[in-house]
Amino acid sequence: MRGLQPGDVAASGHAVQFYERESYLLESVSNYIGSALSVASAGILIATPQHRDGVAERLTARGLDVGVAAADGRYIALDARATLDSFMVDGWPDQARFDDTIGTLIAKMRGRAPRVHAFGEMVTLLWAEGNSEAAIRLEELWDELGTRHTFSLLCAYPIEAFRDTAHVKAFGEMTALHTNVVPAESYTQLDGDGQMRLIAQLQQQAATLEAETIQRRHAEAELRKKMEQLADADRRKDEFLAMLGHELRNPLAPVTTALQLMRLHSDEPLRTARARETIERQVEHMTRLIDDLLDVSRITRGKIELRHEPVVLATLVARAVEGARPVIDERRHRLTLDLPDAPITLSADPARLEQVLANLLNNAAKYTDVGGRIWLRGREDSGQLVVSVRDNGAGLTQEMRDHVFDLFVQGPEMRDYTRGGLGIGLTLVRRIVEMHGGTIEARSHGPGQGSEFIMRLPVLPVSHVRPNGIGNHTGLAALPKRRILVVDDNVDAADALAELLRDYGHDVSAVHDGASAIEQASLHRPDIVLLDIGMPGFDGYEVARRMRTELGLKSTLVALTGYGEARHRRLSRDAGFDQHVTKPVDIEKLESLLALPN
Repeated sequence: MRGLQPGDVAASGHAVQFYERESYLLESVSNYIGSALSVASAGILIATPQHRDGVAERLTARGLDVGVAAADGRYIALDARATLDSFMVDGWPDQARFDDTIGTLIAKMRGRAPRVHAFGEMVTLLWAEGNSEAAIRLEELWDELGTRHTFSLLCAYPIEAFRDTAHVKAFGEMTALHTNVVPAESYTQLDGDGQMRLIAQLQQQAATLEAETIQRRHAEAELRKKMEQLADADRRKDEFLAMLGHELRNPLAPVTTALQLMRLHSDEPLRTARARETIERQVEHMTRLIDDLLDVSRITRGKIELRHEPVVLATLVARAVEGARPVIDERRHRLTLDLPDAPITLSADPARLEQVLANLLNNAAKYTDVGGRIWLRGREDSGQLVVSVRDNGAGLTQEMRDHVFDLFVQGPEMRDYTRGGLGIGLTLVRRIVEMHGGTIEARSHGPGQGSEFIMRLPVLPVSHVRPNGIGNHTGLAALPKRRILVVDDNVDAADALAELLRDYGHDVSAVHDGASAIEQASLHRPDIVLLDIGMPGFDGYEVARRMRTELGLKSTLVALTGYGEARHRRLSRDAGFDQHVTKPVDIEKLESLLALPN
């Protein structure tokens, strides 16, 4: 089986020759032009200088006198670059100029010989320059010229010019413009059986490439999806940071105003008390924000361990309602509870489930117009506790229902409400519920139609239920008087805490660096040391170690710090601390700390 050769091209055919080696190209073109010159026909060679010289040498070696043929007007050799430039306008072949240059030449040669063989390398130059569209257009101009003049045309491209997958479409368009396609020499030089084997191999490679292309398309689609998700996460992060700034500044404004009022009206107890209550509320709000931030960080990284104990649903609901009651009352909502008469008992972390219910109630209160309705219903269904919190408030779009539990997500309908939020509460809710082996879903018929959050938890058998109410505190004033050392580089924080403790009758010293802390501890041997961690010089860990090792202090050491991660607690324990408490500390916590035995 012999492959198609350039000399086989029909008198009016348009063939394309692919080649791997320059020598093969020169042999093919010499055969093609020589087959015309040897029978008194004409040959046109439009090629690079190197290829023109190579073809001339080979024609001469075959006994063809190109000089005589040229003198007879049957052979002409033109420079491909100069000829191409004569009809190119702004990187595109101009048809009128092409006809004037090439069409005139073809017509002249046809008047001198019965057949004309033309070889053109101009398309190869365009393709090499990356202008494949112009190369294809030039091929079309050759074809249009062939409808007006009878001649045979051979074009040639190095096969390595098409190794990029981006060339596949253009390659198909280009070959479709030719009546004959001549493969490169690695195929045409094979015998019949070799060609068949190569065809089979190429088919297998084509199938593999097609499969890889499909896989690549899927990978690219997945990559685009990931990039969109990252862009969305980045957008939500920016929105979160903006909202965080808003939420932290909001409480600071009334705190600042209340402090100014206390200075102006220090002799008016009622106004001072109201200002103090304002500060307390706002500090509690800021503390809750920071606690939520720390919680979502710990929970999403799996750093939280649940403390399971037998709990009663009614007790959890009562506590959650107590926590959400200020917002519910402030917005004049009507809350309806629907709980079964028989107590439902389950094994769970009461503090975390209370956090879930309070969060759902707070959300319902915040995103429902003033004077709205909220329903909380609980029931047992097939071994599961089902709790739903429903409201007649803002409602959710389909998109928000799909993403409402994602971190930092807040829809426009949520941001429009003045009570704000950070978009982390429902992320906490879902993670806590999942840690209990349960599920939670959001339902809504659309904007303005209200929302419902339905939580399902397994009801596990429990042996007994311990009371989980809040213990009675005897108060700071009723505790034994202690010698206390307060250490914090924040002077205001240290002095204010020391003053509070003195008001309850304790003997308190306050210092603001590690060296002074060790000196005071050595002189006065305190019963309890409330010690900050992050201080200049040597930090709280080093202070605790020195108190234990150098002073032999047996006092109760309490790390009172803003660092609350597990690794910080571990470092505290290793340094010799007895307790690790995150700021700010409230009265109840102070009571429990001061009640600790030495």
